[in-house]
Amino acid sequence: MIDMELLQNIMKEIRNNDGLLDSFSPNQFKSKLNLINHINSLGILDEESEVVIFGSWFGSILVPALYDDVKKITMIDEDPKVIHTAKYDLFKGRDKIDYITGNVFEKFRDTFSNCTLFINTSCEHMPPMKEWGVMNESRGELYKNPWWERVTPAYFAFQSNDMFDIPTHNNCVSTIEEFKAQLPPNAKVLIEDEIQDERGSRFTLIGKL
Repeated sequence: MIDMELLQNIMKEIRNNDGLLDSFSPNQFKSKLNLINHINSLGILDEESEVVIFGSWFGSILVPALYDDVKKITMIDEDPKVIHTAKYDLFKGRDKIDYITGNVFEKFRDTFSNCTLFINTSCEHMPPMKEWGVMNESRGELYKNPWWERVTPAYFAFQSNDMFDIPTHNNCVSTIEEFKAQLPPNAKVLIEDEIQDERGSRFTLIGKL
């Protein structure tokens, strides 16, 4: 069933928000639906599941696709404007969503401990995920236990690409094997996929910690 309230919120905001419009581009739909279809094929989510989305942007496609089937979604993004738009314009009144403005590499948050599925479709914008939770560079603090030991058991769904020419992409990969090398050492890959759009290749890795 179409969520008419959400559709109205999107149409109202999108007229004056080019970034939001871009989040619904054909390329974004293609890559996000590829991820969602693979997640659904594994049957790893249910009404008690908690999902954390790193680099969530507006949550335009992922949040509506997952919202009715899980207990909680946490959106995390560095940009306060996109979090504000998501919270107060797109998804206002939806109580199963938490919103965090911040860098996911800054600290380990309590919400991570109960997470069923970590999603990161923005790996090209961040250091390798095997580095998350190992070192807090701002304080020079080495964590006693890396993040993959503190969240186990959990699933992950990560995407990256080979679009090196985009200025904000600082951690692209040329192949899916390079992408695998950025995973934590205990990651078990269940699904790997590669799709094309007019700008390059998008790589998908889904698995278990």
